Amino acid sequence: MKRLLHVSLFMRIAVGNALVISVGAVFGTLLTRHFSGTLEGWFIVLFASSGILLSLLINFLILDAALHPLRELRRWADKIAHGDSLQLERLKNPDADTVSLAGALHTLVNQLDERNHELKALSERAIFAQEQERKSIARSLHDDTGQALTMLIISLDQLETRLPANQQALKEDIRQARSLAANALTELRGIVFGLRPAILDDLGLVPAMRWYARSQLDEAGLQVDVQSPDPMPDLPAEISISLFRITQEAINNVLRHADASKVEIEISLQAGSITLQVRDDGKGFDPQHASQSALPDQRLGLLGVRERAELLDGQLDLLSSPGQGTCLTVRLPLSSTIQNNEKDPHPAG
Repeated sequence: MKRLLHVSLFMRIAVGNALVISVGAVFGTLLTRHFSGTLEGWFIVLFASSGILLSLLINFLILDAALHPLRELRRWADKIAHGDSLQLERLKNPDADTVSLAGALHTLVNQLDERNHELKALSERAIFAQEQERKSIARSLHDDTGQALTMLIISLDQLETRLPANQQALKEDIRQARSLAANALTELRGIVFGLRPAILDDLGLVPAMRWYARSQLDEAGLQVDVQSPDPMPDLPAEISISLFRITQEAINNVLRHADASKVEIEISLQAGSITLQVRDDGKGFDPQHASQSALPDQRLGLLGVRERAELLDGQLDLLSSPGQGTCLTVRLPLSSTIQNNEKDPHPAG
């Protein structure tokens, strides 16, 4: 086996074919000369045909053995495409070239795996930092800016009551200023909710999801239906936040692109997983084209959804076609503790 490592595939094939041709020519010549005077013509043709078939068979076996390492490399490539790891010890009948290719392939795959793990860790850290920053900004806006606007509205109300009755023009100016402050406070509350809804922390995923869906879709004239298990188990914060953000992105995409009249949002629990589905009856699109043009067109919403799902070892499925609406499905794994709590929401004791 060690000697074969120093013989290239080209030399194996060349030497094998040369042996087949040489042996066939020598034995064919000797046998023909020996039996030429005693055999009939049809037997000579049969004998020659048998010799040719035998030579082809031997040549096939030699080629099969010589090219076996290439088939092994192709099998490895198929395994890589399916996410399996390489095993160098499985390479049989190797030569120096295929060993070098296998080593390079194995090194590249290991490097890609390391980079993927690093990118996953960085993405997870970036998303966590983003959520913390959103929470901090939302709290600051609510506690500082929101309170300031509230006090401004109260002060304008008090100022209006202190003005004499003959100051109608000034009172009207104060009313307009108060209306502007009230509108700003309403807009601010919407921004705060989009950054980090307090209802998500206080009441959980489903109420936050239902509130956001209805506040966004009802205002746009769309019919919305939200379905969820009853009772809903307590979910880890990272799963709740991810599912809420994915729902946000799906709803925003419906409002921007779908031209739909109805949206259905459903959360369901299966053995070992939780599934979120967002369906609409809009104009749909081509998912493959959208995926290919996402980076050039800077449409990163679906890429962010996929990244959030993959960071939690989940899966994203997107079904859509022009004129047939869209169905976004995200499936995330759940721990056994959450599953047991779902099966027995009111344990004894």
